[in-house]
Amino acid sequence: MTIGFWAAFAPVLAAAVLGGALAGGLGLFVVAMRIALLALLTAHAALAGAVLGQLFGFPPGFAGTAGALAGSLLLGLCLRQRDIDPGAVLGTLFSLMLGLAFLGIGLMRGARSEALSILWGSLLFVRPSHLWIMAGIAIAFAAFVLVFEQELKLLLFNRELASLHMPEWLLFTAFLALAGLVIAVNLEVVGGLFLYSLVCNPAIAALRVARSWRGAIALSVSLGAASALAGFFAAYQWNLPVGACIVIASSAPVGIAFLRRIRAS
Repeated sequence: MTIGFWAAFAPVLAAAVLGGALAGGLGLFVVAMRIALLALLTAHAALAGAVLGQLFGFPPGFAGTAGALAGSLLLGLCLRQRDIDPGAVLGTLFSLMLGLAFLGIGLMRGARSEALSILWGSLLFVRPSHLWIMAGIAIAFAAFVLVFEQELKLLLFNRELASLHMPEWLLFTAFLALAGLVIAVNLEVVGGLFLYSLVCNPAIAALRVARSWRGAIALSVSLGAASALAGFFAAYQWNLPVGACIVIASSAPVGIAFLRRIRAS
């Protein structure tokens, strides 16, 4: 690959690394909290926000981010009662957001492509301004995890116990809001239909292999970034859809991790 290639695709490669690393880091927490469907819920909340926002004249990007945040905060509100099954709440909210999205699509007149682009992503057309937003959210997410590392560990271990030592619901809701931003900013890179895989697969592989929590975080972040890069290079080399290639690349470490554990046993 020539110097011209690296110069032309530098923003795309940077977006792949940032987006993949963010998704991998977030995925470790949502998988450990057993709210892995958060990625699907937030992606479809973003779609509903973009579609409904376009009906009222708002830019799809802004409305989609607002929808993602609304979906995450609504989940936090529903899970304020700790005896409710997170999976059941996620399923209900996911179906609600899907219904709102398709209702908006049915009401739209004219072109729908701008709003529906949230489903497919556009890594190859990422803008430099989007990279700055991704970098800002990456810094905010990393700072949140570092500052509240012990509290998050306690939250992962037992929400009931965590509530005795800190304002557990506020921390959980703040995490969900930040997770909504992470997912929203990745929609342009991977697309809502594929983002679930990039969030969950690196985390699942890391949890199967790593021997410490910090090691799992580092490995999940690395696998997320590597999966996004591998998917891009495969798509470029063989002229394939980028999102689909990223999904397949992110699935490979999971298969390797499971085979490794099977052979070890």
